[in-house]
Amino acid sequence: MEYWVLLLVLGTSVWVYFDATKIGVKRTGEKAQTGKFHVDMGPVGWMVCCLLLWIVAFPAYIILRPKFLTKFQPLRPPAPAVATSTVMQPPPDFDDQLRKLAKLKSEGLINDEEFNARKKALLGL
Repeated sequence: MEYWVLLLVLGTSVWVYFDATKIGVKRTGEKAQTGKFHVDMGPVGWMVCCLLLWIVAFPAYIILRPKFLTKFQPLRPPAPAVATSTVMQPPPDFDDQLRKLAKLKSEGLINDEEFNARKKALLGL
């Protein structure tokens, strides 16, 4: 047997161990279902299987790797929410609305209490 085959088997088996460790593959204790391919083992188990039965175990790991990524990788934390202030920004025509409000007060159409309430609403307070 040539040395490059042994190096290939050894190298890919070590890669499987480190990759499975990085992904977080672990025994889950799930029961095997009849008629389904069942591989419930951790990184060391995958490495040993690759060393002993490389022709079967390494392709099986490569095929199952996407499933392992979704099963064992924690969900990414949501992006932090942008802090919003409780005070609303004044509308673009804020000056005009404030002048109209002051004009209504000066003409006597609204009293001081109503003027202050509308001004607070306009300021978003």
